[in-house]
Amino acid sequence: MSQLLVTSYGDPRGSVSLDRAVPVVLGADDILVEMEAAPVNPSDLLLVRGDYGVRPSLPSPLGGEGVGRVIDAGGDAGRQLVGRRVVVLPNYEQGTWADQVAMPCRNVVPIRDDGDPLQLAMLPINPATAYLLLHRFAELVPGDWVGLNAANSAVGLCVIALARLRGLKTLNVVRREAAAQTVRAAGGDRVIVAGDDLPAQIADALDGAQLGLALDATAGPVVADLAAALRFRGTVVSYAYVTDAPPAVRAHDVIFNEVTHTGFWLLNWLRHAPRTEIEQTYRTLNDLVAGGELAVPVDAVYRLDDYREAIEHAMTPERSGKVLFTFA
Repeated sequence: MSQLLVTSYGDPRGSVSLDRAVPVVLGADDILVEMEAAPVNPSDLLLVRGDYGVRPSLPSPLGGEGVGRVIDAGGDAGRQLVGRRVVVLPNYEQGTWADQVAMPCRNVVPIRDDGDPLQLAMLPINPATAYLLLHRFAELVPGDWVGLNAANSAVGLCVIALARLRGLKTLNVVRREAAAQTVRAAGGDRVIVAGDDLPAQIADALDGAQLGLALDATAGPVVADLAAALRFRGTVVSYAYVTDAPPAVRAHDVIFNEVTHTGFWLLNWLRHAPRTEIEQTYRTLNDLVAGGELAVPVDAVYRLDDYREAIEHAMTPERSGKVLFTFA
């Protein structure tokens, strides 16, 4: 069994190594999953840097999500899963950048046998985050507007697709024209390349309408401009960041429009949601991915031996899609 490990906290280009002789030990509640594909996510790179919400003891296996097939079980608890295709829940109790992964059977959800393994490998984090952002924080009805920054990100594109399925409209903020073209092609209703007067751009795009929900993936001052476009008692949710600057919502909007600003981290949902809710969410998303209604662009795939190139590629700004590992 071969597996990628983080050996020190720091630059991912120098803090990851490949262990080709990982022993396979299965406890009574464990299963062995032969991996098909596993993405390289920003959260994985944040973890290597030591800047993520979990900080495991080192050395530690890497990779938050992926898809594979159960090939063995350590006891009765996992035996019913042998032969099943499963997605790995991104709770960071195991690493998915490996050809085989031993893990507790509670850390997977069985899925359908059909569907593109690359898309299924990306199902646990980005589609799930998008789905929960749209369902947990606001009472939205067809015709309502959802505003989001970093709209060309994987979560952003999933939000656009899921919003369209619900009859919601999206106001999408990006930083460059190439990203705007990606979002338009994905079906974004209004697309803004952020300029010097973003509030005016937002007002012009909404044409008198207000946002029912605002989704923030960047932090920093742009959050305030989305929050200012919310309806009375609207909500802005911060779920990612690309800067250490705090996400700023103006006191004027918090006080006079009673805007709520909250956060969301998928791992907290996995820790606290009922198991039935978790399984139902992933079954719903599995059907959408397998049916081609929900997809994330893929930029490149790599073998495990080429992990340095994969990490370097994943750290490249302005990529056109996700980077994944695939396994024979």
